[in-house]
Amino acid sequence: MSSFAIFSKVVAESLLSLYPIFVKKIGLEIPIQLWTRLFAYVLISAFFINKTFIYQSITSYNAILLALINLSHIYFSYMGFRYLDSGVSFALFNLYPFMILLLSRAPWNNAYLLAILGFGAFIYENVIHGDMKKKEEEKEKEEYKNEEEDKTLPFHQTFGFGIIMILLAAFTEALIYFLVKRVKTENHWNHLFISYFLGALIMTLYMVYRYYGKKEEEEEKKEETTMNQRIWIALALNGILGAVGYYLRFYANYRLDSQVYAILSYVGIIMAYVYGIAFNQEVLTHYKVFGTVCIILANVMILRK
Repeated sequence: MSSFAIFSKVVAESLLSLYPIFVKKIGLEIPIQLWTRLFAYVLISAFFINKTFIYQSITSYNAILLALINLSHIYFSYMGFRYLDSGVSFALFNLYPFMILLLSRAPWNNAYLLAILGFGAFIYENVIHGDMKKKEEEKEKEEYKNEEEDKTLPFHQTFGFGIIMILLAAFTEALIYFLVKRVKTENHWNHLFISYFLGALIMTLYMVYRYYGKKEEEEEKKEETTMNQRIWIALALNGILGAVGYYLRFYANYRLDSQVYAILSYVGIIMAYVYGIAFNQEVLTHYKVFGTVCIILANVMILRK
């Protein structure tokens, strides 16, 4: 087993687990973030694809379905990343292997119970424990109650919405697992290109419709200049994360035992917590640790079956 292959997998997962921070910090609307990722990934993967295979396959039913599911998957992931802590979103996303088993109609496995326990720990920490903390804060601020505006967030900006989005991201990841098997090629860059090309086309048309030819005031032009700078940064970062991250992941995939490869994937969860603490001042609680350990152990149990 190659030590460089192990190193490649660790670096790949460390890079790709930057996405939750990227989504929160880049300061761009989600549709623009989608476009920058889709466009950058298509551009990078185009250098490595088998063009004959792409011409023959890209308009097939399975390829179009894969691309549409992938577009929805990225949207769900980004919305989950935006409203959940980085490590929490990555840990919950790793419920997708259980969704693959459910879709495969696999027999009941005790690992399900461990995964449900882990999921419950996150819910308890953010709903029950969070409500208790909120009540304590409200008591402290009661004397200012009449002076403060109602700061209740709409549902689409809450933890509950983030949970729904990340579970949908996990579910669509499970669907992608099956759809990729239908698009038969040994070149993973072909899969990447097919998964992203239609979405890139759709989002490019949306960007033209939304932003091209708008008449703007002076202040809006300044904001547009800032936005354009962020778009270039987003394209560059997506290019680096996509090109380096996926190249190293593919390199490791061909050289590592499947169990070692799968276990090293959990480095991404750990790094997501590290990035969240370092860049977003997120707090690591014992509920999060417990929930994450349960989900990782549940995944390991599946691997050993």
